[in-house]
Amino acid sequence: MLYDTSIKDKETKQAINSCLGRPYRFLDLFKQGVIGSSRMEITSYSKLFVKVMSQRKQAVFANISLRPKGIVVIMNIRLSNYSWVIPYHHLSIFKTDVLVIHGQGEYLKLKIEGNQNKRLIEKILEYKQEVLENHETPSMG
Repeated sequence: MLYDTSIKDKETKQAINSCLGRPYRFLDLFKQGVIGSSRMEITSYSKLFVKVMSQRKQAVFANISLRPKGIVVIMNIRLSNYSWVIPYHHLSIFKTDVLVIHGQGEYLKLKIEGNQNKRLIEKILEYKQEVLENHETPSMG
């Protein structure tokens, strides 16, 4: 789900929190080790982002923020912020010379330099695994 988060909106905040859980606090940084990424340039994107990307006049950057039940990819386009909300059970990440984030049939490709955000990517994969292991699958009997 893509939200315009340029203006603080109680309903949008509540929708994001109900989907992914409340954001980690600053003190959680010491427990978690890392809760957000450095900025990365968006190099390619799927049709979900076409309308918002048409507003750009220069390179667009994104940051990733961890949540208890997923991630938020925050894009800064001109004077607007957009948040792509992806629960762990919909998330796929691939890292080659770019970082590719897939979720709910959409994707973003982010330019990544060497080991940039390596600890965050490892933490995302770890949290995703924990969430999937703790999620009960219905029995087929």
